[in-house]
Amino acid sequence: MMNNDLNLVLRRLALLRISIASVWLMFLGYLQYQGFDKLEPAWLLLALYMPLMLVSIWQGQQRKLKDWHLLLHLALETQLLAGLLFFTGGATNPFISYFLVLLVFAAYSLNNRMTLWITLLCIVDYSTLTQWYQPLLSADHQHGLHNRSLFDWHLAGMWLTFVISALIVITFIPMLLRARQQQQKEIQSLREQQLKNEQLIGIATLAAGTAHEMGTPLMTMHMILDDIAQQPDHPLTKQDLHLLREQVASCRQSLQHLANAGRHAHETGQQDAYHWLCTLLHRWRLSHPNALWVDNGINTSAQVAASPLLDQALLNLLDNAAEAGHQPIELNSSQQDGFWQLTIRQPDAHAATQIRQQALFSSAKEHGMGIGLYLSNASVEQFGGHIHLTAEENGASRCCIRLPLLSPGS
Repeated sequence: MMNNDLNLVLRRLALLRISIASVWLMFLGYLQYQGFDKLEPAWLLLALYMPLMLVSIWQGQQRKLKDWHLLLHLALETQLLAGLLFFTGGATNPFISYFLVLLVFAAYSLNNRMTLWITLLCIVDYSTLTQWYQPLLSADHQHGLHNRSLFDWHLAGMWLTFVISALIVITFIPMLLRARQQQQKEIQSLREQQLKNEQLIGIATLAAGTAHEMGTPLMTMHMILDDIAQQPDHPLTKQDLHLLREQVASCRQSLQHLANAGRHAHETGQQDAYHWLCTLLHRWRLSHPNALWVDNGINTSAQVAASPLLDQALLNLLDNAAEAGHQPIELNSSQQDGFWQLTIRQPDAHAATQIRQQALFSSAKEHGMGIGLYLSNASVEQFGGHIHLTAEENGASRCCIRLPLLSPGS
């Protein structure tokens, strides 16, 4: 069992011990008031519940818990219960049914072997208490419960024990089950995140290999263009040759930038969101000279995380929005619920059709997501944000990127 689950069980067990100790306190007080004798050992054993509760509360806050810790707690409690029962009528005491509640805790929390040990211990204790115990006697040592309607007392005790056990089962067990279900959901989420990371590693490995393979052809093209430039009768015009050399140089610079960004991808800091957006828009304009946008209010004072991963994610979103239609994209930023939100809208009436044809994601789902959007969403999620892409009724597309706000200097 996971440590978090064991911590929860121990904390719930501590609350249960408080309840049971309170019931025993009232029960022993009633017996003392009715004049029953030889209850001093029972009072002493009841006092031991206090350190046992404190230990379980303290240990429930610790991280490094093992199954045998809970096994020891349950074993000690069964023996403490057996001692209390021994001095208060043994197996004739209806509270002996509380053994079943402890077995429920053991069956829920421990493996089969440890549960079997607790079960055997409870069976031995129960069997022993049927033969050896101290009967409840009045103060004159002459009259016991036979003169006080033993059968009626036993029925009343059995009813009270059933009520207590029922309340325990319907209160504590659902709480433990809900906690376990929540942990299972967290485990599933971690598994999905691990699978996503493995997919990203695979994509990154292929990208690195492709970038490495592109280096040699680009170098060859650069050398050939240099040779052509030295030939007086080459067929290319000066403008074409200059353009080709610029394009090759741009590809080489992009590969070098990719390599540098990869080495510093996980170096994070914080930055002003407006300044960051303006810088990326300028960089985007250099790579897309015909790209146009409309400022619908992007000057928002906010601090967000800084990382090359976020730079590339936002550039991918701008590319997708520009390619989805033939109209200038509309940009708007705001602060909502502790997040900085940038809305990228493509008003072209055919943008939504392209989204449906490409089966891009309209929520956090990843199935059918384009590779650029998939990588962008994965990068943004690493910083606690998310991307939401929707198709509007008039045919336009809307993409929202949300990043958590950071306090200055954090």
